[in-house]
Amino acid sequence: MNTETKDILRADFEKMMRYCLQKNGDFGFNVFGEYAVSVLNFYVGSGILPLDQKREAALFLANLYNAGIRNAISPEDLEEIADVLKQDATLNYQLLAPIFD
Repeated sequence: MNTETKDILRADFEKMMRYCLQKNGDFGFNVFGEYAVSVLNFYVGSGILPLDQKREAALFLANLYNAGIRNAISPEDLEEIADVLKQDATLNYQLLAPIFD
């Protein structure tokens, strides 16, 4: 995955995190998971992210989230989370709206 794609993923992740913290005071694991699945599928569908890099991008997002919770998730669990995120085909446009504002 190239630096430009990582920068896009990071910037949108930070937008979503700030939005959730301001709106709900929380950016919990369930919200992160729903966001990550939808944003990855959106990026693949729009050609920003090649399908063969989806898992790498999922792991990148999981690591960003983990850093925000003081690395509470083990490396093995991060790998498993990336696999789950990669396999889910859900795309919730309404959930992604805050990153496009």
